[in-house]
Amino acid sequence: MFVVGLLLLAIGLVGAFFAIFPPVEAARGGAIGVALGCGLAGLVLAYLDAPSRREPLPPGKQRAKATILDAAGTTGAVAGYQMVELTLEVRPKGGVPFQVKRKFSSGRLGRIEQGRSIDVAYDPANPEQLELI
Repeated sequence: MFVVGLLLLAIGLVGAFFAIFPPVEAARGGAIGVALGCGLAGLVLAYLDAPSRREPLPPGKQRAKATILDAAGTTGAVAGYQMVELTLEVRPKGGVPFQVKRKFSSGRLGRIEQGRSIDVAYDPANPEQLELI
C-alpha cells in the first residue's frame, strides 16, 4: 500500500505539471482533477501504511517473513471463522529458516494458499511462539 500511495502521489505531481503547463488549454480542468485526486489519494495511502506507523513489537520479539507450506482446516471457530493449522517456514533476517506448525483463525489470514508469504513476529528464545503481524 505504501508503494501504491507513492505511485499515486507521483501521478498527482505529473497531473499538477500538466495543469500548470497544459499542452491544450481544454486539458487544464482534467489535469487539475488528476492532480488533486491522485495526489490526495497517494498522500493518504502513503501516510496510512508508512513504516513509521507500524506498531512496535513486544519486547523480545523479532519480525520475519513466513511462507505457508501446508494448511489444513481444524474443528472449531473463532468469531465465526474456521480455525486452520498452518505449517510455516519462517525466514528470520540473518538467521536459519525453521518450520513451525500453528493454529490461526482464518479471518486473520485472508487468502490461504501454499507459497503465500506473510509477516510474523516470533520469539528467538522460543520460536513456537509465533504471531501474525
